[in-house]
Amino acid sequence: MDKFMDNPWFVRIVAMALAFLMFLSVQDMGNKNGASRPNGMENNEVETITDVPLEKYYDSENLVVTGVPDTVEVTIEGQRRFVEATKRQRDFTVYVDLSDLSIGNHRVPILYKNFSDKLKVKVEPVYVEISIQEKMTKEFDVEPEFNNNILAEGFEAERPMVEPNKVQITAGKETLEKISYVKASIDAKGLITDTIERDTKVTVLDRELNKLDVYVEPEYVTVTVPVNNPRKTVPLKIKQVETPPDGIVIKRMEPDLDEVMIFGWTEILKSIDEIEVEVDVSKVDKDNVLDVPIIYPEGVNKITPERVKVKVVTDKGKKSEETNVSEVPIDSKGLAEGLDVEFLTPKDGAVSIKLEGSKDQLKKAQEGAFEVFMNMEGLQAGDHEVNLEVKGPKDVKWELSTDTAKIRIKEKGTV
Repeated sequence: MDKFMDNPWFVRIVAMALAFLMFLSVQDMGNKNGASRPNGMENNEVETITDVPLEKYYDSENLVVTGVPDTVEVTIEGQRRFVEATKRQRDFTVYVDLSDLSIGNHRVPILYKNFSDKLKVKVEPVYVEISIQEKMTKEFDVEPEFNNNILAEGFEAERPMVEPNKVQITAGKETLEKISYVKASIDAKGLITDTIERDTKVTVLDRELNKLDVYVEPEYVTVTVPVNNPRKTVPLKIKQVETPPDGIVIKRMEPDLDEVMIFGWTEILKSIDEIEVEVDVSKVDKDNVLDVPIIYPEGVNKITPERVKVKVVTDKGKKSEETNVSEVPIDSKGLAEGLDVEFLTPKDGAVSIKLEGSKDQLKKAQEGAFEVFMNMEGLQAGDHEVNLEVKGPKDVKWELSTDTAKIRIKEKGTV
């Protein structure tokens, strides 16, 4: 054993093993105590901070500055702990210093301060083009704006109103001179069927409709647009359609109301003098009350009521007969004074009427119960084609030999 320990190789191996154990022991203690790499060995980190407010230093009491963005981007690079602290605390400042600049246009650098000297800092953009002008305030009228295309069919808007109708606009002298429009526009979703009121931001535009960078007081105004649905009361006209079953004669048809109210655009309502209700009698074989829908004329968006009850009185066992009433003169109504009318077709100024009904009904109709006329109101000298209108008994079916007449209107005394 002594010989073995005296061997130099044994001593070397033992020394190497002890050294290795000591190394492992030191590493373990370092890990337990949270030891890390020295600061100089930390990895660099790059971070971009967006929407950083850009401050501007200038005489805001007397000057107006345009062209300065509200925010910029700041990129920082350095050791992680400095980058993270800066990003979290954001106690730095990014600014432009305009305090020594004169009125006019300038290209100025964006500056910064209060960053750690351990960081590299880059601001985007680096420079900005700015304009410094003398500060002025002027009063402008506000023009309310409303798009009629968002109105529901048949609805109409009156003139929009704005409150207040004047605003104070503060800007540079040159900018104020560029102002061409001060508008407050209503933006609404869906189709509008009632008066609309909105708080609307005032927009200031130049002649080319470019938005101008100005200060407006007040910034918002109230725009009110009165919306209504024009209406009119018109009489009902009952019209028989189709033919009743054999052996059935329709003596008369009586609606339960004489008038209805129609809604729609004003111009459409002016052209409607009555509402025609078609009553299909093809299945009527006895006295009955029919619930008939009222058909909407084009441009009408509402009718009150929408249906009418029509009492149909029949006559059984009496066959329907036909006859013609000829030479029924066409009367003129509403012709202006100083004018004469000449018939081109029919040349004799008369029409024939084909009648269908019971014997008694036809006899009554032939005794002058029909009146055929044309409405001449508003017509001036010249050639015209006009519709013929008929007033007659409701208990017979009738058909004109022509529905229109061609006429020539002349001033009296002319050939």
